[in-house]
Amino acid sequence: MRCDRCRELVSARLDGEDPPDGRAVDAHLAECSGCRVWADRAAAVTRLVRTGPAEPGPDLVGAVVTASATLGPVVRRRRAGTAVRSGLALVGVGQLVLATIAVAGAAASGHDGMHVDGGSVAHALHETSAWNLAIGIGFLAVAWLGGRLVAGLLPVTGAFVGVLAVLSAVDLVAGRVEPDRLATHVLVLAGFVLLLLHRRVLGDDGGRSLLRDRRDRRPRLAVDAPDAPLPWTDPSAGPGAVAGNERRAA
Repeated sequence: MRCDRCRELVSARLDGEDPPDGRAVDAHLAECSGCRVWADRAAAVTRLVRTGPAEPGPDLVGAVVTASATLGPVVRRRRAGTAVRSGLALVGVGQLVLATIAVAGAAASGHDGMHVDGGSVAHALHETSAWNLAIGIGFLAVAWLGGRLVAGLLPVTGAFVGVLAVLSAVDLVAGRVEPDRLATHVLVLAGFVLLLLHRRVLGDDGGRSLLRDRRDRRPRLAVDAPDAPLPWTDPSAGPGAVAGNERRAA
């Protein structure tokens, strides 16, 4: 048996394996003093590794607790943002449905012959439907495209809700509107409240949206980028090419 083969089998034996050539290994060790010394040293190193004191590892409990305390508000804020944006999406869809129903009702109302201030009642209904449609699209845009649109939509929606509330109260007192009709304004009021919550709780959320929330929930493979580009070496250059390139890069 050759010495390198014997030492390979001795190493396997120290690892707890049972080599098939055990008798041949013992016979070689009895004859070869060099392999015998090597085997004794390998056994001593193995004992030191297995019985030596373990190095104390880093205490990660404090780091985990700190990270949890730091991430807790972030997670809660993100969940609140998702809930607000989901509500805005639902309100936006409701506004679109109301606008569609109003357009269909105007076409079938038979009021084309009735005019108010140069326009028919049907056209006035179309104007109202167009506004409801625009508000609904605005709510959907904030939900799906990000909170930075809140700053532009909030003043317009707030003014509309304020004026609508005053005029609706006047019409209700004068008997010009039914409560069922006023109930359709609850959606735009809810949308305005959700915009306020979005602005107060989330502020400018860095462009977050329902689409981005969905992308963030997808698993990703984290790959660390190198701190610095590796030096390029010309294959035709000599051994000092790498050092020369590093000096030029510095």
